[in-house]
Amino acid sequence: MTNRILLALFCTPLLLAGCGVSDTKQIVDPPPPAVNRFADLTFGTDDSFEIVTWNLHNFPSTSLSVEYAAQALRAIDADIVALQEIVSGMRFRALDDSLAAWSGYRATGAPADQNLALLWKDATVTPIGEPYEIFTDEYAAFPRSPLVLECVVAGDTLVVVVNHFKAYDDNIIDYGNPEDDEYRRVMACQLLDAWIRDEHPDTAVIVLGDLNDKLIDPPAYNVFQIWLDASELYRFADMPLATGPSSGWSWRYSGHLDHILVTNELFPAVEAAGAEVRTLRMDSYLENAWTEYETHLSDHLPVALKLPF
Repeated sequence: MTNRILLALFCTPLLLAGCGVSDTKQIVDPPPPAVNRFADLTFGTDDSFEIVTWNLHNFPSTSLSVEYAAQALRAIDADIVALQEIVSGMRFRALDDSLAAWSGYRATGAPADQNLALLWKDATVTPIGEPYEIFTDEYAAFPRSPLVLECVVAGDTLVVVVNHFKAYDDNIIDYGNPEDDEYRRVMACQLLDAWIRDEHPDTAVIVLGDLNDKLIDPPAYNVFQIWLDASELYRFADMPLATGPSSGWSWRYSGHLDHILVTNELFPAVEAAGAEVRTLRMDSYLENAWTEYETHLSDHLPVALKLPF
């Protein structure tokens, strides 16, 4: 009898509080999602194909970098995003996982783990096999081996080649010197030119990334001259940014260094009404502007190309 009384006295307040057995269930609403800092940005549409290159500078820079990057990519709403300097594979997977209906791939083995990566929308981009690296034995030309995605977009085959060329310069090309930074970029352009001509002569190709040099340098020390001289085959879609005001340059500290090169199969799309190339001023959407952007994301701005279907 004593045990039953004690049990009754113990359970009564718990039952009154909804413990254990009850016909009602307390519903706790989940916390609201973080407000998208870039919500006012619009770029991607359902009637166009968009591709973006973005050096994310040793990603992640802070514990909030994944959140910032995911919000930015949702706002940009591109179909393919080419990334450079993706140091953490775990954080890249977290970024990919936070983007519903996207897939991603990160290369490995780059110096200081500054690896290349790709993200693409499953609904609009159909890979042909897995992304792969080329020129893995050409370290002088490619300290980070180019990452290739062959895919189908809107029924057409597209080859995307992501790069991060060797940095630094003195505005002199020391031809034949594999330790000269400019010459290393020259070699990279030469090898990619030959690869495109040999492997994909009739396929639309986009070469993009942090190419670490200016398009508008004089021919005597323009590392991209092999492509600029073949204007019937190649075009830098971002040339208007390179020749435009500094507000449209991708690297605040030196000039426009992030480029998107297309082959002639894409010339009609680049020239079509509705086509657009833009450096996305992500810093302009943040409360603390460039300081906040550079702290959590990068010292490079993304460069985006839109092509109408």
